[in-house]
Amino acid sequence: MAKEGYSLSKSTFIRGQQCQKSLYLHKNRPFLRDRLSPEQLAKFRRGHDVGKLAWQLFPGGISCAAAHPTQYRASLEKTRSLVEANTPVIYEAAFLHDGVLVFLDILTKDEAGWHAFEVKSSLSVSDTYITDAALQHYVIEGSGLKLSSFSIIRMNPDYIRQGEPDVIGLFEPVDVTEKVAGMHAFIAGQIILSKEVLALKHSPPIPVGIQCYNPYPCDFIGHCWKNTGKDSVYFVYGIPFERRDALVKAGYTAVSDIPEGVGQESEVAIFSAYLSGNDLINEEKIRVVAGNPGQAAFVAFLIIRPAIPLFDGFRPFEPVIAGMAWITEDGSKGEFLVRPGENPTEKIREQLGKLLSENGRIFHAGGLSATTALNTTYAGIVKQYPIADLSELFREKYFYRPGLNPEAEIGEIAAFLKLKNRAKSHLSAIMQGVTYLEEDKNENEEPSDRVKQSLHDDALSCKSVYDFLIKTINQN
Repeated sequence: MAKEGYSLSKSTFIRGQQCQKSLYLHKNRPFLRDRLSPEQLAKFRRGHDVGKLAWQLFPGGISCAAAHPTQYRASLEKTRSLVEANTPVIYEAAFLHDGVLVFLDILTKDEAGWHAFEVKSSLSVSDTYITDAALQHYVIEGSGLKLSSFSIIRMNPDYIRQGEPDVIGLFEPVDVTEKVAGMHAFIAGQIILSKEVLALKHSPPIPVGIQCYNPYPCDFIGHCWKNTGKDSVYFVYGIPFERRDALVKAGYTAVSDIPEGVGQESEVAIFSAYLSGNDLINEEKIRVVAGNPGQAAFVAFLIIRPAIPLFDGFRPFEPVIAGMAWITEDGSKGEFLVRPGENPTEKIREQLGKLLSENGRIFHAGGLSATTALNTTYAGIVKQYPIADLSELFREKYFYRPGLNPEAEIGEIAAFLKLKNRAKSHLSAIMQGVTYLEEDKNENEEPSDRVKQSLHDDALSCKSVYDFLIKTINQN
């Protein structure tokens, strides 16, 4: 990169803001990086797709995007030429200053001057996005182009699709000009710090901590955490990571280091269970959620959460139930998936009603996304029939076993409790939705088969976890 005249990009600068050790490893020890998960890759694709759609807010522009790092110099020269020609709309405009290369999503020119727009596939503007914008503002103005305004374009949380997507309604520009212009001194100082880190002979001695996951999961966790002891407070799942990080920074590295009574009431109970190896069981709460269902169906919902609403009546990122697989107490199985691209609302409503009329009750472990979808789109059915989320029992620690992540998916919970093995080919809930949405782009039928199999595995895991919980409270 130094060969191209720059040592930092927008992404590497933001990486350094999260953790300078991560920046150093990224530049100097990339072979230590963890493999990107399918979920993370899908998130990158989503961001790219949203960014391209936002171009329609300013149609007719010319792109300076580079397909490969070897083309960055050409992108800079093309941008410079287009700016000198007062081109009204430029996409992926490239700028270099102070050894930092940035690509701006949208640059426009009118009688008031030049206006910068950065697009985010998010419903809010985070502090990280502000820092991101401040860096771009610093580089663009430092390269010689005076900006009249700088805006972050976010997804409009109040947008509800009706008919064809309304790009103007879907996106919402947030003017951050004054804020980012006032951050130049900070940005310049952070660039100096990042360059100093990159020049080190060894990675900076930064211990693991909250920066490993906030604001983004780092891709060097496997390397940095490999020597963290199994008795570390960091591995006591069930307590928010921020609290675990605070305890470690207070000097309580291992669970055995924590004096009796330290922490909130729920934390004390979890630490006690961790040291004793005993389960925490709130029999009363489990009975309220699980109870004695009579005939019941155990359901795995196929949830999609498109950034750009696909169907009328839905908002950006609103969860949509597009299918389900189930197993009943007598062992009968079934599945129902709506064809990709077709509004699933009415067909799912019909299938839910049929399943409930035949079984009387549904247990699922789809978490907050499934619960939100049920309570909004199918509120009438939820009021009429009992539908319970088994994952709530773990999220709320009504059942807790040391080492179990209460936020884990139902298949992972079943595997941890040694109730059922999870197949290596199993798709996570996120990837079930991603694979389903991509199905109509792929003539191969294998993705659909993997989605169905994963849903059936989750339904079976849901039933096995339910049976385990009922057996547990009946033995007490």
